[in-house]
Amino acid sequence: MNTQSIKILIIDDDEMILKSLSPIFASEGFEVLTANDGDDGLVQALNKEPDLVITDIEMKKVDGMVVLNEIRKSGPWGQKVPVILLTNFDADDRIMRGIVDDKPSWYLLKPKVNPKIILEKVKELLKINDTH
Repeated sequence: MNTQSIKILIIDDDEMILKSLSPIFASEGFEVLTANDGDDGLVQALNKEPDLVITDIEMKKVDGMVVLNEIRKSGPWGQKVPVILLTNFDADDRIMRGIVDDKPSWYLLKPKVNPKIILEKVKELLKINDTH
């Protein structure tokens, strides 16, 4: 699969997360879209329909769980697009309720994850082999 045709949207209100993830995906040939809050991220997701969304859960204005739920309600694209949820807190009921029945989603704890692990998870979810 050619990564140049793959759009990834990264939504996070932490500028350091955006600055650390964006270049990694760009260097792999992905088209990278970014949003620094959930409101802008949701608008971009619904308008541009990326192939995968990475979103922080805890953000001001619109949080990542709202982003996930609105994406899922948006129609055929939204029901199948993989979403990776990033969080600073351990798995709690709120997170698990949001993703238990949501097969294309995955969540990762920020403190325990480095960008390369996120890249590996993206490739796994998009079924991209590293043999290019």
